[in-house]
Amino acid sequence: MGLCPNDAIRGIEMIKIRLLAENYARKRHMLAEHGLSIWIEKDKKRILFDTGQSDIFSLNAEQAGVDISKAELLVLSHGHYDHTGGVAEFCRANHHAPVYIHKDAFQKRYYGKKESNRNIGIPWTENGRYDIDIPDERLVVNKGPVNIDEDIVISGEIPSTVDFEGVPHNFFIDDGNGNLSQDMIIDEQMLLIKGNAGVYVFVGCSHAGIINCIKYAKKLFPDDKIAGVIGGMHLEGVSDIRLQLTIQHFLDMGIHTVIPLHCTGLLPIWEIKRFLKEHCKMLTVGDEFILEE
Repeated sequence: MGLCPNDAIRGIEMIKIRLLAENYARKRHMLAEHGLSIWIEKDKKRILFDTGQSDIFSLNAEQAGVDISKAELLVLSHGHYDHTGGVAEFCRANHHAPVYIHKDAFQKRYYGKKESNRNIGIPWTENGRYDIDIPDERLVVNKGPVNIDEDIVISGEIPSTVDFEGVPHNFFIDDGNGNLSQDMIIDEQMLLIKGNAGVYVFVGCSHAGIINCIKYAKKLFPDDKIAGVIGGMHLEGVSDIRLQLTIQHFLDMGIHTVIPLHCTGLLPIWEIKRFLKEHCKMLTVGDEFILEE
């Protein structure tokens, strides 16, 4: 990977990731589940992005030699069980890292049909209150962007600006009185990390649409290229037209690394791979990938 003009100022940095929870596993002793958890190292900084739906991320971390007690922060992408279910285990193993979460993540949430649905909300909350052992000062609740430092930003809410994307109609929220309405999942947020090659966009599910996510990341870092996109892209079951438009945007934006995970769907992943070729990386639980070195 070539050097950027500001490398002499910024220095050469390493950014690498390790998948601790994901839908598929192929490595021995690694466990899969429907969920997402990504360990991120940027030089000496350690970040956990999501926790999957159980303590599996912790078991996989132990197998991979990752010490989650060393994480300096936990970023939760949104309030669904398959991204927040391991928070209690994280707090048991790590006694200091702040936990960042959007203020609207604690709602009662459902998936399916109004008359027949299943609870997909945060498993450790009830009526907006949490019942795990986490001090108030560790829980950082946000709505808009949060600057961790000059190179690391939590996006806050992601605006909808792309006409071919949008949240599916089978997600619902409860108003507290048993009345269901469509959930626009406004609590979803990204983790953005700037490296020498540009900005890396970490997404949980991209319910607002992966291109929406990328465009907002670009708005938050207007002077930087989007170098990579990593995470769930919620493309399973979308129309062929939407999938092709998504891939065309990847190509037009010149994104160097696309790592589709979790809810992206196997067929969409293969289609992305077909067009992006070596720029699409297919990873499973336990895999490590160096974004920059």
